[in-house]
Amino acid sequence: MERDLDAIVELDAVCFEPPFRFSRAAMRRFVEAENSWTLIAEMAGAIAGFCVVHLEDVEGGTAGYLVTIDVDERFRREGLGRRLLARGEEWVRASGGEAMYLHVYAKNEAAIDFYERGGYRSAGEQRGFYGPGVDAVLYWKALGE
Repeated sequence: MERDLDAIVELDAVCFEPPFRFSRAAMRRFVEAENSWTLIAEMAGAIAGFCVVHLEDVEGGTAGYLVTIDVDERFRREGLGRRLLARGEEWVRASGGEAMYLHVYAKNEAAIDFYERGGYRSAGEQRGFYGPGVDAVLYWKALGE
């Protein structure tokens, strides 16, 4: 687990600038939480990407919260992120969840496009989510049968 934790923290630091990246301690809390599911994709002996999803009680039921999804730049545009997200959605559905939700930086157009192509819809903006003046958009997707 320590090797995997080190590798995903390193990849997160490559994929995201502050304030969007997670500290090692925060990442450990996310992946070791009782309600957590983590999938790591390996290619050529290295971590190509990963995602972390939490199952949470929300008003009216249960939903998955996408904590993070990271894909190494060398493996982008090959469908890996889409496959990781789909597997997370499958886990949420199998665990009794009816929906997935996530936050994305309001100015991250590539990520917004990725989620919208995957069926996610904006549920509103959350000002200062990542810190003062750094807003997020909440995205939501119902997970049908």
